[in-house]
Amino acid sequence: MDVKLTQISSKHNNVRTKNIVGECSHLPVEGRTFFMSATPIDKSKSVRILHTTVLKSVRKEDNTYYFKTQNSEYKLEVKSG
Repeated sequence: MDVKLTQISSKHNNVRTKNIVGECSHLPVEGRTFFMSATPIDKSKSVRILHTTVLKSVRKEDNTYYFKTQNSEYKLEVKSG
């Protein structure tokens, strides 16, 4: 499904941009990791991958998910899928 991920806050700088537009095959689930792919920032690469640590909490509002990991907080907007 097509999604937009926004990093709301973080204790690290591992995500190079605040917003990532791409695809995910599974929605966020508490107790699991979250994985998505996107167009790479570096044109010499074939794909950009984001893989989080285990989700501590997940909250859903319409087509938007808010979730927290050990170090970060995200908003995931589902565009289609």
